[in-house]
Amino acid sequence: MKLNIHGYGSISAAGPDPATARATRTAGRPTWSLDAVTGLPVYRVNGVPHAGAIAGFVAAHAPDRASVLALHAAEQAVEQAGWRGKDFSIIVGCSRGPTVSWESGYDSFLKNDKVIPQTSPRTTLGGIGFALSNYFGTSALTSSLSVTCSSGMHAILHGVALLRAGMAERVLVGGAEAPLTTFTLRQLEALRIYASVPAAAAAACRPFAKPASGMAVGEGAGFMALATEKGSTGGTNAPKTTLKGLSFTQETPPTPTGISPRGQGLQKTMRELLRQYGRPNVIIPHAPGTKRGDAAEAAAIEAVFGDQPPPVASYKPFTGHTFGASGPLAITAALSAIEAGEINSALINATGFGGNVVSVLVTS
Repeated sequence: MKLNIHGYGSISAAGPDPATARATRTAGRPTWSLDAVTGLPVYRVNGVPHAGAIAGFVAAHAPDRASVLALHAAEQAVEQAGWRGKDFSIIVGCSRGPTVSWESGYDSFLKNDKVIPQTSPRTTLGGIGFALSNYFGTSALTSSLSVTCSSGMHAILHGVALLRAGMAERVLVGGAEAPLTTFTLRQLEALRIYASVPAAAAAACRPFAKPASGMAVGEGAGFMALATEKGSTGGTNAPKTTLKGLSFTQETPPTPTGISPRGQGLQKTMRELLRQYGRPNVIIPHAPGTKRGDAAEAAAIEAVFGDQPPPVASYKPFTGHTFGASGPLAITAALSAIEAGEINSALINATGFGGNVVSVLVTS
């Protein structure tokens, strides 16, 4: 079944849309900043462009920051696809959930021994997908899911399953993450994998660097409007791109946070796509900048492609590691490069705590 990508959108520290993000990457501009409380380098979205209908929705419903970021990226995808006013399913992945609302609600509880009535609905993971459904006025299936750092890729998997099962003709799929809270940053600092503050002109997150840079966390969202040929109602500006293939697996990692030293799961998923569709022009790795994670993925790429793999291009130096949004953000970056004529195909990897692995192939 051919799956057409009729629209895509993104928002991250690299920029409020795919075109701006691409310009940022091309210019090599640093996009990280220091977190005021922890002093750690983070990739924050500055100046979220509340305007028009989104501004009114945010004022009326006060959604979590993860939902706000999702709204901006999703609206770009829906507008480009020409889906405004049409019904479509929505599946969104998020590793940490509505973190800002959860921590704010709990802080209020500790200080006042009570919470505001809206605390419960605002702190549920499902609230992110429901905010999108409410905003777009859809009545089809809407759900949110969490599968650690590959959450957004699993949203894509579930969306593809709906399309292939004939349960939907159009799905909006992607990931959103807003993890830049003190408690979350301290959790990652405690793992001893967090990046140190780099020189002002350098990136904080530098995948495959020697020595490893460590993980620097970012926030953002990326979405795609996917449809079968029957449901293809793309707008005049819809990209001519395709979700060509996907592969997934589960491995038993040696630690709760790691993958096997040789990246056995990544080897399996990449080999499957290589066997079915041939070599991609570019590999966009998951590689979050950690010593073990980067080494495992490098070993997997070498095992599958030998000593002459396709070019490996990471966008994390400009977005940071955005957990559940990292896969979709990498896909939107690849789609932007395809539309610019830089490449014809890209293989994108995502892995997560617990050993889950997803690889996706997008083409012109």
